[in-house]
Amino acid sequence: MINIDTVYQKVLALANKEQRGYITPQEFNLLADKAQLDILDSYFHDIKTAYHKPKNQTGFSDELEMLSEKLQSFKSSSTVENNGSSATLTLPTTLYRIDNISRAEGEVVELSKKEVLLTENNPLTKATINRTVYVREASDTVKLYPAPAGTVDNPVSFEIQFFKKPTPPNWGYVIVSEKALYSSTASTNFELHTSEEEVLVIRILELSGITMNRPDIQQAAMVDKQMTKQEQNN
Repeated sequence: MINIDTVYQKVLALANKEQRGYITPQEFNLLADKAQLDILDSYFHDIKTAYHKPKNQTGFSDELEMLSEKLQSFKSSSTVENNGSSATLTLPTTLYRIDNISRAEGEVVELSKKEVLLTENNPLTKATINRTVYVREASDTVKLYPAPAGTVDNPVSFEIQFFKKPTPPNWGYVIVSEKALYSSTASTNFELHTSEEEVLVIRILELSGITMNRPDIQQAAMVDKQMTKQEQNN
């Protein structure tokens, strides 16, 4: 985890440099939540990009291992039972992205609505118990093909492996002499890997520059990002 007060103090120091502006705790907390989600989303994009790189490229496996390590704290699983009363599964409330769904007979494969219309109209490709598929119907449900043949006394169990949504970070504080002072007991730290601290600071600065309409803050964040990349490549 990354200490939220450390990040906030760095953001304030950079934003206040040369009187660029002050970011209130309320503004910071909103930006911090979005920044954390932006970085989490970037992992999935980076994994997809890595898989498309030439397999003999140096560092390919290391890149995937590093991304896997960063995602490790977000991995979770849940068993959901279906008693046959519906063809849908209700997803865990903490789910952010599905990794995979399986049942005793094997993996349940995801298809788009267009794909499932085509496969279900062909007896050779129509889903079976041993080749179950699902379509994402909404943010909290998936529809199964074929519909599970479970009962109240003998439900069908589905194992859902997923990445959970991180708890929104929060810089908590108490008011002393009309000033907001950090309170660790009222705060929630970032759940990102510790190596992402500088990336978080830069991303929050970028977002604050946009919301405050301050291109100078955005410029400062971009310069810091370039310096960080140079240091990483040296």
